[in-house]
Amino acid sequence: MALSRWATTSTTVAAAALLTLTATLASAAPSPPPATIELTTSAPSTPHERRDARHEAEWAKRARVPATDVFEVRVGLAQRNLDRGHDLLMDVSDPRSANYGRHWTADEVARAFAPAGEAVNGVIAWVTSSVGVGGSGAEAEEKGQEKGERQRVAVAASGGWVVFNATAAEAERLLQTEFWLYEQKDTGVVAAGCDEYHVPAHLSQHVDFVYPGVVLAESKRSLSNERLARRHERPGREPRFRRTAKREAEAKAADCSEVATPECVAALYNVPAADKAHPNNSMGFFQKTSFYQEKDLDLFFETYAPQIPQGTRPTNLSIDLATWHYNETDQYVSWPDEADLDLDVAYPLIYPQTTTVYQVDDEYYNLYSANGYFGLFNTFLDAIDGSYCNYSAFGEAGDNAEYDPSYPNSKTVISPGRPDPYDPGTYKGERMCGVYRPTNVISMSYSTAETTFTTSYQMRQCNEWMKLGLQGVTVVGSAGNSGPLAAGPCRSGNRFVASHPGNCPYITSVGATMLQSDSATETVANEPSVWASSGGFSWTFATPSYQQAAVSAYLADHDPGFPAGTYNGSGRGFPDVAALGKNLAVAVLGEVGVSDGTSAATPLIGALINRINEERLAVGKGTVGFLNPVLYANPGAFRDVTTGNNSICGVEGFSAVEGWDPASGLGTPDYPKLLEVFMALP
Repeated sequence: MALSRWATTSTTVAAAALLTLTATLASAAPSPPPATIELTTSAPSTPHERRDARHEAEWAKRARVPATDVFEVRVGLAQRNLDRGHDLLMDVSDPRSANYGRHWTADEVARAFAPAGEAVNGVIAWVTSSVGVGGSGAEAEEKGQEKGERQRVAVAASGGWVVFNATAAEAERLLQTEFWLYEQKDTGVVAAGCDEYHVPAHLSQHVDFVYPGVVLAESKRSLSNERLARRHERPGREPRFRRTAKREAEAKAADCSEVATPECVAALYNVPAADKAHPNNSMGFFQKTSFYQEKDLDLFFETYAPQIPQGTRPTNLSIDLATWHYNETDQYVSWPDEADLDLDVAYPLIYPQTTTVYQVDDEYYNLYSANGYFGLFNTFLDAIDGSYCNYSAFGEAGDNAEYDPSYPNSKTVISPGRPDPYDPGTYKGERMCGVYRPTNVISMSYSTAETTFTTSYQMRQCNEWMKLGLQGVTVVGSAGNSGPLAAGPCRSGNRFVASHPGNCPYITSVGATMLQSDSATETVANEPSVWASSGGFSWTFATPSYQQAAVSAYLADHDPGFPAGTYNGSGRGFPDVAALGKNLAVAVLGEVGVSDGTSAATPLIGALINRINEERLAVGKGTVGFLNPVLYANPGAFRDVTTGNNSICGVEGFSAVEGWDPASGLGTPDYPKLLEVFMALP
């Protein structure tokens, strides 16, 4: 069943659209919509959710939903053990734990966090207290289909949702609320929901949220044919490519501060040539809106890494019809700098190990602003964990309609030079859920301010990074290039902002350094009027246990003296580590040059961890998984960066000091020492 979304500037039309609202559970088999049921409520209830001021500022309440309109109600069931997730991850990641390295399977993770059975049964009993239940769960749905019967209550195969159809009046009675149509003030989008609702007190701990409710029913934009500008900017677009003539590049190669060639990088971090290639140790890259160019790879190999054969390519995993490499004949496609940079930095360090590119989203979402679709990582996480597509946590269930792409995608666009609407390359299928396995290391050179997304969006996503860590997956993410501001270089404001996703304590956040001229000494990467390596403290996530001693020592010994409220000293500090991120050699669009940013440092760190995994696998050990507890327990494996700062645009930032600091983290890696640390662990 396809989901008809409310989308109009007219509340009258929107109200009519409510009559046809149905939904598809991506993880359940197709079936007719459940029949409308009579609903009663008799158990003592308690307020469960209220609309916040942010929503009230963006949406205007317009009209009451007609009492007889029928729509689908979905009750998101709270996952179990999320409150224990940190401790469970530390049990397999802390080097002092007897269970270090005993990572879980994907099935074990899914079972550990699945909603409790009593939650499913309790919600079913609540909504069907006055009528019988025709069946529940995926098995019952299948039986009902065989009999040609419609199920009154459906439960997603994942166990994360209880779903039923009801009139507005019935839903209002059940939830003790009123349903209204709300219009988004900026766009004219109309969606249904309520200001507050109640659930039985004995079910409150099992219910994450009810949809539609405070979370508005999914809606799409007002216009079916959207007039869109070509998208050139995106969250996390970092590299600044500068062309360098080939002979000039060769002449400067002796000065690694001017052109940091693969040879420079290997020498700086004492990395020997790789000589192993385990079949299950490909290095993974998340890529969005940037597509590597095959000819660029060959040019880079020829110029800087001749040991890598021409024609060497990543394994391309397309998610939701993503284009997996740059279209060399169509300059209307995307600039390949980010994608080329990832591969140019990593390949020389890990070859003959292989690479895997997870390219997300169709051409529409990659190449056009799409009226503000700017979500990060959710469609990727859907593809590597099928349960993520629908699981409910923190009032978020599945992808967020406000931020993330929506599939099937039937949108058309009008652009300069094309007066008629056309399909720019849209994915007509359902979201790809659980179709790929995660690689042992995933490098993500994309970031944005943590204020970009709601807290619930970030917390749900952060839990998924935790679950990947439980499975032995390492995730490294760029800290960003906006100094302490993160919201963007040179934006004013008296409060520092952390970057997402590095604010999540289950990602290894990577900052950038640069070489002092004609030396091997690293300092915090900074061009004050252009960019500076980001670092600071999160307002969303607290300081994790593994980082507590380092952060406390920094605040006690090196208090930066900023006014109260400038940063959150009780928050998760970032970056965790740093690496060279200035003047990295690259090849882009047929020319050699250099590129900057924490998105250059991130694949460098990821490549070193991939190398360490290779050595562990060769002696029968497992992957290292979540890094941070080991890193903070072994600061001697890093070269402390004690000079430089991340001030930018006249805004004073944090300075590098002895020990961990929010400008350079623990410092930059000494590969042999880091390898020794991990090889000594079970």
